[in-house]
Amino acid sequence: MKSDYYAVLGPKEYENGFQGIDYNDVDAATACYHVLVATDHKDDRDIGANALRSEWAKKRQKVDMGQLSDFLMPPLIDLSQLPLSSFYIQFAFKLLKPYISRDDNQFYIVDNPIVRDKVFCYPMVRATAWKGSLRHALWQMGNQKEDEQIRRLFGTANDDQPEEGNRGRLYFYPTFFTQTGLEVINPHDRERRVGKNPILIESVPIGATGTFTLLYTPLDCVGKDWAETCQQVAQDLELTTKGVEALFTIYGFGAKTSSGFGLAEDKVHKGTIVVGGLNYEIESSVTETASFAPPQPDLPRYLAATGQLHADFVSETGNLKSEAEYQRLLEVRGQTYGKKEKQLYAKAKGWWEREGQYLAQQPQESGSEPELVSEAPYPYPLACETFGIFADMPAKAEKLANALRRRGGDV
Repeated sequence: MKSDYYAVLGPKEYENGFQGIDYNDVDAATACYHVLVATDHKDDRDIGANALRSEWAKKRQKVDMGQLSDFLMPPLIDLSQLPLSSFYIQFAFKLLKPYISRDDNQFYIVDNPIVRDKVFCYPMVRATAWKGSLRHALWQMGNQKEDEQIRRLFGTANDDQPEEGNRGRLYFYPTFFTQTGLEVINPHDRERRVGKNPILIESVPIGATGTFTLLYTPLDCVGKDWAETCQQVAQDLELTTKGVEALFTIYGFGAKTSSGFGLAEDKVHKGTIVVGGLNYEIESSVTETASFAPPQPDLPRYLAATGQLHADFVSETGNLKSEAEYQRLLEVRGQTYGKKEKQLYAKAKGWWEREGQYLAQQPQESGSEPELVSEAPYPYPLACETFGIFADMPAKAEKLANALRRRGGDV
């Protein structure tokens, strides 16, 4: 389908001449470029494919793609649905050096396109790329592939012994960016020391921001010795945070990290480490550590809580009010039913049809609470430490790890 699209688009753009091309339309520039190459007009002065690419590069040094789609926002993780002592690390970072990667797109105006989401076309770091980068950083720190802790974190291949293969306890989420840029590498001739063929590499430029999210869950420890699990999780938490710090500040992520690409500024935004099932308020009396409330999601106005419709939109039967009922409610309060109120009701109705109606129809389970809940009474305890720079992250993780060790020893 994509090849058919370019086959139709290419001749059309070529006939119009690339002087009128909208350089923000990458598909149009790509199609016209390849038509020029295919018709033997690659090196024509001012009107050839190389001239088109040079002009495109001048206008694409730094491009802002606007805000992320709602579908690509940072994930909200509910640890209450996971085994006790699961934890996650999440923070927003800013690039100190450009990020470079190589997409598998073979039909592009430059030979080195950055990895992009296939639907929304935002630049991204795949979850698998994060996993490989963190594994490489830990290897640089002296942790070998055969180490028990590394196998526990990253899993083992199932090529030789399928029954022993597992994916590990670490789960990564992709990171999306909203800016792109271009880097130029110009290899020099060894004798003349002059570069003649500069290579364009698409990148995410310095100053771009993204959100990193890592989840750890010991699914393989369910039903096993609780004290031993706490000891393992404490060790894994300390090693993981040290590895993440080194990844972002020393070793980098993406391509050409040996040349200094893929590093982040030391300062982070909304850095959090959250451990599930750990009552940190009790532990804080021993460790003299402040207790932090877990981060709360930014809820839309039509929701009272995650998965719960605001009372203004709930009818007496527990369903969504009709628009007329909602309008009468506002009139009783002396409020006008204007454009904003109509838009808010439309959003509430859309959410109800997508999720709310299904959630309301789910039967409430009765009977005794499961054994897992008895370990962590409701409300589900969450231990949270915050940090503002990467250098503080290992120390914060150590406090949580010590609390986990004590809890394991008390059981």
